[in-house]
Amino acid sequence: MAAISLSLVHGVFGNRISDFTVGTLAPNAGDFEVRLNTVDINSKNISRYEMITALEAFIRAIKEGGATVNVISPNSGQITPPLV
Repeated sequence: MAAISLSLVHGVFGNRISDFTVGTLAPNAGDFEVRLNTVDINSKNISRYEMITALEAFIRAIKEGGATVNVISPNSGQITPPLV
């Protein structure tokens, strides 16, 4: 499967595309990475809309905290880094 990968280093705002490492696979390129296949398991193209919908679902899961492991909750009394 073909894939695209976007990676950011912690503390980088990500306001410009030049802030990202872009490739087909970018492990070790930054502290945060998103990799998206461009076709599904049946070799059908995945649209940009479908990718955005999936990313929004991941964001909801991280915000709710139920589907993540070892993510510091703002309510835990610990100081959390600023959202950028």
